[in-house]
Amino acid sequence: ARVMIIKNICVNDGLANGVTGRIVDYVENSNSQVSHIKIKCDSTKVGRLHRISCPYCHGQDTICVTRESDANGQQDADFRSKKGIKQFPLRLSWAMTIHKAQGITVDQVVVSTKDFFGSGMGYTALSRVRNLEGLFLIDTHFDKFYCNENIDRVLSQMKEIIRKPPIFHQSSNYLNILFHNIEGLKCNFIAFKNHHLTQNADLICLTETWLNYKNHNNNNFEMDGYHLIHKSRSSSFSKNHPLHSQKRGGVAIYYRDNISIQEIDSCENLNLEHITFELVKQKMIVVNCYRSPQQNKNEFLINLNKHLIQIGIEKHIFLIGDFNENSLSNKSKSIEAKLQNLGFINIYKNLPTTNSLTSLDCLYCNFTLNQDHHKGIGGTYYSFHDTLLFSINTEHQTRDCNKEIECSIEENNVINSTFKSTLPMTNISKKTRKRKNSSNDNITSKIRRKETTISSTPTTTMSNNAMKEKQINFLQKINSIMETNIPEKLSNTLTLTDQLSFIGLKKFKIFGDGNCFFRAISHQLHRNQSAHSMIRSEAIKYLIENKNDLSQFVDETYLTIDNYIEQMSKYGTYADHIVITATAFIINKNIIIHEFGKKPILVPGSDFIDNQLHVCYHPDILHYDSVLSIHNDSPFLSFQ
Repeated sequence: ARVMIIKNICVNDGLANGVTGRIVDYVENSNSQVSHIKIKCDSTKVGRLHRISCPYCHGQDTICVTRESDANGQQDADFRSKKGIKQFPLRLSWAMTIHKAQGITVDQVVVSTKDFFGSGMGYTALSRVRNLEGLFLIDTHFDKFYCNENIDRVLSQMKEIIRKPPIFHQSSNYLNILFHNIEGLKCNFIAFKNHHLTQNADLICLTETWLNYKNHNNNNFEMDGYHLIHKSRSSSFSKNHPLHSQKRGGVAIYYRDNISIQEIDSCENLNLEHITFELVKQKMIVVNCYRSPQQNKNEFLINLNKHLIQIGIEKHIFLIGDFNENSLSNKSKSIEAKLQNLGFINIYKNLPTTNSLTSLDCLYCNFTLNQDHHKGIGGTYYSFHDTLLFSINTEHQTRDCNKEIECSIEENNVINSTFKSTLPMTNISKKTRKRKNSSNDNITSKIRRKETTISSTPTTTMSNNAMKEKQINFLQKINSIMETNIPEKLSNTLTLTDQLSFIGLKKFKIFGDGNCFFRAISHQLHRNQSAHSMIRSEAIKYLIENKNDLSQFVDETYLTIDNYIEQMSKYGTYADHIVITATAFIINKNIIIHEFGKKPILVPGSDFIDNQLHVCYHPDILHYDSVLSIHNDSPFLSFQ
């Protein structure tokens, strides 16, 4: 007879409620009573442990079921007679309900659909069989197959999964770099070696390998197609340094067979965990570096600065590693500040790189990257740290050393310069005294005209004074203008991009490092961002020369105009309404600021209405981008 076990006997051995099989024999005791029923289960995996210990099933493919107390209807009788009635936890079962069948998988199944009464029952029944050949349907009623009425609604609300393009490019023109704080190369080597991201990288930089000379053997950690260079912590620090005898640490690099490198050794023991080498073909230097939390930041910076000077800081350098300084923290970041002063930009600034959403891992560079590069974060299951993925086209890489990197604000999500208020358009009369239109001049003549043309004639001086008065009047009315500012009504506009497109404009993404406003202005003037430092410097000179007039607009954040000027002079300080008006004056341009859902803002800087520069502001991420016409020309708006 076919039967089903109706009680959990040993779940770990598969002897659970719902298991089916066929009775093949029984065992009697000395009183000629049946004590065991032998069953051959449908699944041979059931009862493996039981067959080892059971004398009746050992060496066979059966299991034994013994009598159990009937706990449902015999408790009173047990109490009266002191002798419980025993029964076997079995039930005849030539079929089972769909609910009972949940969780089982069989080779063949016969499904009767006439009594289906709920959503999802059809799916549950059909999915019990391993393949279509083992499925047999009887009493088929197709109207019984239906899903819950809310399924379509929920599915329509689900976001479409968009597969992101891969970061690494499989082309000889690209250099694919992977960095990872592996937290133990020995214990994680198998997972690391077989990871699909590892296999696509040309250059792999590792920190915290936790290897020393006693347990380190290159042969144990070789990967096909790669060469390995490793440096232990003890070899990086002098014997009298506290970190020399400490465990863990260690740095390593893997590089492909087709990549030519030349390792660069320090002239002295710098007490710095690093491996430095030059990519011969690409003419780039890579410094793979690690700072232990136990190493003083000042000591680390001094040693790192010495090393960069030794190898030549004017060269194109990638500085990769884990410096244990969280770029997402509000606390002071001395390492980041020092490297910025040296001309390095952290490409992964403000991107979480660990399981706790801190940003400890970094990739700095001191030269301008072109648009043809890609970055991303790769997850791992064996380390607290994620991997940094970076791919760059070395064939078309720019060779200029500066502090700008072209990249997407959507990728970086960096918090940048802020404009304190949203101001409606200021109308400019065309019948005013005109200054010389210098729209075709170069940047030097634009921002240094005070030394040349400004003092040349009384008319020019009068015009400059009139523009200063207009700007002061503009700053004085900011609060009242904000209160009366009415958002622009735009139909069917979903984003700032759509809003700009509606008037024939488009945005050009500017790198976010706190200088984005000045970068955007530089791009408007020259179609590159390299003059942002000069523009800031000239704006600061204007603030110094006119601080008596502008001091009234400094709020409690800075207290005094001198404090304001000192802070605004620093690299990466966010621009506000005061320095923006100063910038408009020194470049002799009306700066028009676009913002989603708002009327365009005009900051006066020129009496010529066609002297326009356009930028757009993202208040949610405090960032400025440059604005061009859809044909990549200089934009123009009429305000008549």
